[in-house]
Amino acid sequence: MKKIFFLVILLSFSLQGWCQYTVSPAKTWDRYPPEVQKPGFGPHASQLVQMDDSPALEEVILFSAHNGHYPYFDLFKNYYVIIDHYSKEVKYISDITISTERDLRLEDRNQDGKYELYRTYFQDGKFSTDEFGNKLSVTWVYDRIEWQNKEFKNK
Repeated sequence: MKKIFFLVILLSFSLQGWCQYTVSPAKTWDRYPPEVQKPGFGPHASQLVQMDDSPALEEVILFSAHNGHYPYFDLFKNYYVIIDHYSKEVKYISDITISTERDLRLEDRNQDGKYELYRTYFQDGKFSTDEFGNKLSVTWVYDRIEWQNKEFKNK
């Protein structure tokens, strides 16, 4: 019984020791072209998908900044960038939007082999709450960004 107890303790300390030396990769601006960098924003999520007619994959990146904290929700400023993964050519930069979400939803709903970017945000960035910061009242906009006629367009 003592041997099993000491083995469990040894394994738990080994795991803690290993965790001290492993590090997750830092999310920095070094991987992105300077024209996509906006002050106050940081890279939040990215994904490689096929979004256009070229055989090269595109990297879709969500840049986000915290825009306020309320008792039951947080607000975020977001913008999306689509970059050719290999040449690093910027293909699309979205407008800055405000939302309670920081989602990178890429789906091929029409089954054409090209992914679309689906996003949700406040219409015109306008919202209201009650005097306690509860009961968010907003008009939501649901749109998608997809490849059409040799360029990316909002739908």
